Amino acid sequence: MKNKTLLFAVIAVAVAALAFLAWKVWDQSRTIDVMSATFQMEKEEMLDEYSDLAIQYEGYKLNVNNDSLEQKLEDQRIKIQRLVDELKQTKADDARKIAALKKELKTVREALRYYVAQVDSLNKINQALVAENSEVKAQIQQVQTDNRQIRQQNQQLSEQVSLAAQLTVSGIRAIAVNSKSKTVESLKKTEAFQIDFTINANVTAEIGSKDIYCCIIKPNGDLLVNDRSGKFSLDGSMISYSMKKTIEFGGQETPVTLYWKRNEALSPGTFEFHVYADGSEIGSTTLTVKK
Repeated sequence: MKNKTLLFAVIAVAVAALAFLAWKVWDQSRTIDVMSATFQMEKEEMLDEYSDLAIQYEGYKLNVNNDSLEQKLEDQRIKIQRLVDELKQTKADDARKIAALKKELKTVREALRYYVAQVDSLNKINQALVAENSEVKAQIQQVQTDNRQIRQQNQQLSEQVSLAAQLTVSGIRAIAVNSKSKTVESLKKTEAFQIDFTINANVTAEIGSKDIYCCIIKPNGDLLVNDRSGKFSLDGSMISYSMKKTIEFGGQETPVTLYWKRNEALSPGTFEFHVYADGSEIGSTTLTVKK
């Protein structure tokens, strides 16, 4: 009886031990399954993070105009791709490898933050340079505009000074005279043409010797000339003149008289008298002479 009781006790203990071992094995298996699922989830999350980082690196690289920084971003992108490939090949239950890759992920993320700060800094510098260049360009354009306006003003002043310096005349008249210098109206009594005028006072004009030229145009449009006629410069061309007189101009009113002694047969009609000095026409008049 005692032996049976002992046997039952041993069997009970053995059964209990087996039950405990079975529960332990089941519990460990369940723990392993949970850990495996956790590692698998962590692996997938890391893959997603690596992919996001790769996209971010690629995006920042497109916005960088600095070769050195662009190369560093490209190196990090390549590193991320290598880690992604390595992570894909790592088993979900390889805790040590996943931990190492997780540490690498942290390093890459910190590098990204550093390069983002660098990109932002460069962008701010570039924006400042662009703004400065725009300001400089605007200043240059303003200076060019000011210079152009100054040149135009100087040109206008120069033209005004030149215009103010030109001689002008008043009281210009032409008459026909006989041999006694008396005014006549008929061509048959005319021995000479006389033209009188006064050069007006001009303190701006250059003083000194002045050559006064007169061109007499006959009724048929031809120029009256003789052996004392010549040419003078007018608007870049050499023009023939009928008569010339040199005077001294001191800036005050200066009376001038020129004579043209008749040396050929003339037709009655209207004669034109054009007076020139300093390369410009300073006066004109006409005279109609009867037959």
